[in-house]
Amino acid sequence: MEDNFKDKSFCTLPFIHLATHPIGVVTPCCITDMKDGASTAKKNGNNLFLNEDKLEDITNSHLFNSVRKQMINGEYPDVCKTCYRYESNQVFSRRYESNDKFKHVIDECFKNTNEDGSLKKLDYRYLELRLGTICNLKCITCNPFSSNRWNEDVGIFKGTEFQPNYFKNDVKSEWYRDPNFYDELFDKCTNLEEVWINGGEPTLIREHGYFLNKLIESGRAKNIDLHYSINATNIPDEFIEIWKKFKSTKLQLSVDDLYERNDYIRTGSKWDTIHENILKMTNYRHIFRIEVCQTISALNAHNVDNFKNYVFGLNLITAHNFVHHPSFLHVSHMPKELKEEILGNVKYLTKEEFKRFESEVNTEGSVENFERFRTFISMLDKKRKVSIGDSLPEWKPYFENYNG
Repeated sequence: MEDNFKDKSFCTLPFIHLATHPIGVVTPCCITDMKDGASTAKKNGNNLFLNEDKLEDITNSHLFNSVRKQMINGEYPDVCKTCYRYESNQVFSRRYESNDKFKHVIDECFKNTNEDGSLKKLDYRYLELRLGTICNLKCITCNPFSSNRWNEDVGIFKGTEFQPNYFKNDVKSEWYRDPNFYDELFDKCTNLEEVWINGGEPTLIREHGYFLNKLIESGRAKNIDLHYSINATNIPDEFIEIWKKFKSTKLQLSVDDLYERNDYIRTGSKWDTIHENILKMTNYRHIFRIEVCQTISALNAHNVDNFKNYVFGLNLITAHNFVHHPSFLHVSHMPKELKEEILGNVKYLTKEEFKRFESEVNTEGSVENFERFRTFISMLDKKRKVSIGDSLPEWKPYFENYNG
């Protein structure tokens, strides 16, 4: 069954994976289409939540079953279009990566699936836990459903086109603090191979240490690869000691740019602190795999190459993530002359990195989304009492005398 899934629609993730989101909803993987809740687990049209519903009901919900059934039949689920788009442009996708990483369980995926696409038994091999909205930053590329600090600013969007996606998040679910959730999860992952933890900011949510310690005490941790995404503002020594007890630990430090550029994009961060913590973690490079993960948007695309050089100078790995939602922050909507300037001055990206970057930049954009970008940034700058041109000078000509 496993021989050549690179050229087909099949992906292991919907069969072996739990991808949670900060407010407690779940999707088949972290990059399925989230627009208007397109890929969240539902029952009778209503979202299922981790604090209210059983993992069995979530993982065997109608949409999840449909995705698995389509894949087994060689069909292409619409919610998985991001990977298929990458692949159509000859770019390595999350699907390719996952099928290679978990190729040893592909046959089991088929054996464990009923005709309707439901799973016979839940035994997660891979967990992605986004632990709530608690965060000390309010990054421009984020929103109130991933950072509670964003609630401070959403009032400015009331009555505008942005309100549907930027309103105060009143969902009070704290599923990520509940030991009962972790106990249920522990029982559903006897053959767990990888855990990816992010947030919010997971270092501010100490309760998840309960789950990690259960894995350590059970003896499972020595067989599990641990993967964290943290914002590098706060790295508690108590977690460092826990991380040492897993088979391997990869730490992705989420940083988007350099100096005042980063502080503008990742509002609330202080570059000096970020830089000090990056240096601190380099002391553990013999124990942990350290990566710096840059989320690329229209805001920082101009400086991607310089950022790569900074990380390279620390002898660290760079990982790239691209903003697709909200769509107006995507790199494709930048003016043509800015795109040409960016792509014409790349020195440090690898061939594969540049190929993916170029594919994103050259995706067809729209004038309407560029105008949304300018309006959104202008409104947010006014609220936060900053100016994009002061920190990101390449954007200054596009915002001077702009009253959108």
